[in-house]
Parts: sequence; structure tokens; C-alpha cells
Amino acid sequence: MKTDSRVRNYWREEFALIAALLFFFGAILVFSIRLPFDARLFPWVIGTAGILLCLAILVQELRRRATSAAADTVDDDDPAANANWPRFATALLSAPAFGVVFWLFGFFVASLAAMFVMPPLMGYANRRMTFAVGLATVAFLALFFPYLVGVNLPHGVVGDWLIDNLRAH
Repeated sequence: MKTDSRVRNYWREEFALIAALLFFFGAILVFSIRLPFDARLFPWVIGTAGILLCLAILVQELRRRATSAAADTVDDDDPAANANWPRFATALLSAPAFGVVFWLFGFFVASLAAMFVMPPLMGYANRRMTFAVGLATVAFLALFFPYLVGVNLPHGVVGDWLIDNLRAH
């Protein structure tokens, strides 16, 4: 038994999303052109990787669309066919929420919040594994960037304010 038409025919939405992402990653490249090389490197890596990923997804979708009928696109056991609104909302709002928390509280708080809050909202049941992976990842990055690479990770607006006030006393 195949799923209903609201899940079967996503090709227009997929191509619109690919176009929007290509525009977004292209804008990252365009806006970073005038930056100095060391400040430009990270946006160029992210922008280029994003564009290449979008192009790979586009080729995959074009091949899939050419080889399969619309009814064969999504099976009943596909997670997209069984997703609910909290899962959709988490997928759509996680990046903007991460950006706001990152800006306010910095890398460590935002990364821990993302690793601890988002997986349960997306329906992952193994909380111990999520906690262990999240804590290990943030601890590794906290040691890797400042000590091995020499890059201090951002503390955020609130973190900088706290550091400034604690140093003053």
C-alpha cells in the first residue's frame, strides 16, 4: 500500500528548497568576497560544501524522478510519511534557535542545548547515548579548537558580559 498524495509528490517542494539553499550558500560566498583571507576561509568552506551538497541532492532527485513513478517515490515505512508536527517544527526551527542561543550564550551552551534538546524532540529514544555523544563532542571541540588549533570559540553576548564583569571584581 502506498502513502497518500500529500507525501507522494514532493518534487516541487524539493526543487524549491534546493534553489533556496543554493541561493543561501551562494550569498555566503558573495558576501565573504571582501573579507581578509583568514576570515573568508570558513565561509568559503561552508558555502562551497553547501553548494556541492545541493548539487549532489539535485542530481539524485532528478535521477529518482526520471526513474520512478510518483506513486513509488515514498513507501509507508519512510520516516517522512510518518512525521508529526513537533518533528517538523523541530527540524525547521532548530537552526534559527541555535543561532540565537549561539549569539546570546556562545558555542558551548548552544552546542550542548542542541545536542541535548533536539534529538528527543525529533523522536530519538536512546537518551543516554545522546547525552554521552553530546557531552563528548562538545568536550572534544572545547579542547581541540583552543589548544590544538589556537582558535577561541565565541562566548556570546551574555558570556562576554559575564567575563567582563567577573574580571572587573
